[in-house]
Amino acid sequence: MSQPSGRRPAQETSIPLVKGTLDHLPVDHARFAGLEALVLDRFARAGYDRLSTPILEPVDLHERKSGAGIVSKLFELGGQSSARVCLRPELTAGIVRAYTEADPAPALPWRVSHAGPAFRRESAGRSDRLREFHQVGVERLGDSGPMADAEVIWLADWTLAEAGVKDATIRLGHVGLTLEILDRSGLPPAAQAALVEMLSEAAADGGDLGSIGRGLDHFAEWLRQGSESDLDEIALPLPGADDGGIDRLFRTLVPVITGRRPGHEIIHRLRRKWDLGHSWLAGLGRVRDQIRDLAELRGPADAVLDRLARDFEALAPDSVASIRSLVRSLEQHGLDLSRLELDLGFGRGIGFYSQMIFEILVPTPEGPVEVCGGGRYDGLARVFGSDRDDRGVGFAFGLERLDSVLFAQGADRPSTRPPTFLVIAGAGEPLNLGASIAGSIRAQGCRAILESGWRGPAIAHRADAVGANWSVELGGPADPSRLILHEHSSRTSRPTTVEGLVALAASIGREVKS
Repeated sequence: MSQPSGRRPAQETSIPLVKGTLDHLPVDHARFAGLEALVLDRFARAGYDRLSTPILEPVDLHERKSGAGIVSKLFELGGQSSARVCLRPELTAGIVRAYTEADPAPALPWRVSHAGPAFRRESAGRSDRLREFHQVGVERLGDSGPMADAEVIWLADWTLAEAGVKDATIRLGHVGLTLEILDRSGLPPAAQAALVEMLSEAAADGGDLGSIGRGLDHFAEWLRQGSESDLDEIALPLPGADDGGIDRLFRTLVPVITGRRPGHEIIHRLRRKWDLGHSWLAGLGRVRDQIRDLAELRGPADAVLDRLARDFEALAPDSVASIRSLVRSLEQHGLDLSRLELDLGFGRGIGFYSQMIFEILVPTPEGPVEVCGGGRYDGLARVFGSDRDDRGVGFAFGLERLDSVLFAQGADRPSTRPPTFLVIAGAGEPLNLGASIAGSIRAQGCRAILESGWRGPAIAHRADAVGANWSVELGGPADPSRLILHEHSSRTSRPTTVEGLVALAASIGREVKS
């Protein structure tokens, strides 16, 4: 229906991107795809085969184990189904689920790689964070030990170097050390679980192991000031003898009594709380001091290992031995230990990870950027109801961060866009020849774009716009069969033939494949 004469159509409002998402235009997409392909190729060279899992996952898959840092950021989808579904916030849980359901069961250890988008909600105050981002990483399932952990850390570091990243630092922690200290503290399992959850939430908000001090203080205050209803939930044996005089004494000291409990029962409850609180408070105080000392323990590997042996080997012998063996295995893998920082206050992912954790930091003019994170997550398969070997370790790169640090460091970023020829033909017979030449170039594994109408300096401008390395100019008023090859990197031009162009494209195609 035509618009009435003299009236302009109403202007529609623009539709912006969803907050926390990015458009990947062709040049960006080619660069991201190239970077992803390079990373996956290096994983494959180490024996890690690619798999893929669905983007839609059950909410329960992440609520069982993922920890506060991820569960609070799930994009849960509405719908008529009673099964709760979300967009995956990370890729590890889905891969472990696939491992538990694979038929036949994979041969162990199972080395796999993965790549794809993940989604997390972010608070209004974190507008700088992406809600949709891409991860690429590996999982090694079904074995453990320092050699397995060292291989995973080495693979992450080697792949970054292969991608062109310089001067990366590996930050290595060990949540198993904290868990072992808590396990040997004498605190009941419920108290240990509560403290781990407190630390998980603190780490999700950017805190570190020192944040557990506040949780311990809060727990101690509960013991000091908790109500009688708190005591009802704690089953503890009490002396059964009743002293009739206690009731009269209590009523004399406390004339106004509310509730139906007799005075002697209240006195027993108060005594129970006093004994319980003081016995736990002593343990809490020790744990708090140990954790705070641990939170300050960071630095070069040799110095930290010496401190661990002196101050923590008696408290957590298994974890200290594990850390020592892991550092030795990393050195055997060829890692320069001067790039390794041990940070025992590093609480990333506690509640999900079970032992070693690590991240890789890359220096940029704006400061260090974390491009990789991972660790050991033994027990995850069992949490998902499987009786298969539940040991696992892995890591993931954030592809957007990796791309940004390569740019910040001035490194060449790989692209999947193949070498490109711009074939420029006129009308009539030269157009037929141009189409034939473009087809021959494509057959050699190169990219050929057929266009017409460009002449003189406009050829170079158009080649730059479409990402062409060479331009082939066909014909002209004086000689319709003439072919001119423009090489834009050297800004040179020369006559050529169809056979010469095909030979050049074949040579370039072979070089790309190799």
